Amino acid sequence: MGILELSQVQIANLNMLILVAECAKQDSATACSRFGLDAEQAEYVASLTYQDMLTLVAHLGDECLFLPRSNLVQVLAWPPQLAGALLMVHSPQAGKSNRPVQGNTGIPPASPEN
Repeated sequence: MGILELSQVQIANLNMLILVAECAKQDSATACSRFGLDAEQAEYVASLTYQDMLTLVAHLGDECLFLPRSNLVQVLAWPPQLAGALLMVHSPQAGKSNRPVQGNTGIPPASPEN
């Protein structure tokens, strides 16, 4: 049997497919919420065997199946201590650009003390 060499993108795709499938097998609603899937997608991914996933990933080449959120740069610029709370109120599709305005981290300024 030959050795299959996967690119970094293929490895990322395989890891995400395995993660989503395992989550969907345990709790489909949680998988849908965590990964932005609908019920049909979660069910389909959960039905894939490891061999199915590996074959699919190997044939897709460097096509990323799981793209970053549209506001990724903004999220990464948030203070780590606030990032979890801020993610709860910012949808993955929030923002039109991946780049925040210079000096703008998406956090509203504190109100001035009187």
